[in-house]
Amino acid sequence: MKAEQQKLYTERISLIEQLNETHPKSLAKDFVANISDQLSQFNEESSVVFDSLVSQLTKDMENTNEDIDIALYDLKDFVIKNDAELDEGVTFDMIIEKRAEPYVEARKLESKTLIMNAIAY
Repeated sequence: MKAEQQKLYTERISLIEQLNETHPKSLAKDFVANISDQLSQFNEESSVVFDSLVSQLTKDMENTNEDIDIALYDLKDFVIKNDAELDEGVTFDMIIEKRAEPYVEARKLESKTLIMNAIAY
């Protein structure tokens, strides 16, 4: 996202420098309109790129959350298959619920927060 922002900034500055370097007597209406049109086009293109990046970030977050859920299931399966010894009254589900799920939910929230901050930036 930062690279796209830098590219857009560079392109805009280049257009503005063209205006700056042109002598006021040479500023024709068509020349200025052309610069204005190009700036508008950059805005439209940047909007499309931004929307695409947001969609990709959201998809990545969903895939990561799915991977986390699969890893949690695999952990529970591993513990059960290895006949871990449990204290009386404790179940595998209780262990996963009390020890693993809070960590998993915190990581999901952290991931969502990072993506929302990237989008806001």
